[in-house]
Amino acid sequence: MLSSKLPQIALAVGVGVATGIYVFQPLIKQYEEETNGTWLRPGDEVRIKKSDQINPPNK
Repeated sequence: MLSSKLPQIALAVGVGVATGIYVFQPLIKQYEEETNGTWLRPGDEVRIKKSDQINPPNK
């Protein structure tokens, strides 16, 4: 029973992955360009420093 539905499931997964890449890749590239490849937004460094002062990271 599962073997008869396997091609349909594979097609649905393939279409979903392709659609996700098509939709989100431009947004991810734009975000990467805006953050100069660091993935940190302006102001994040200050927020992280404040957070580390309140809750120091475990070493």
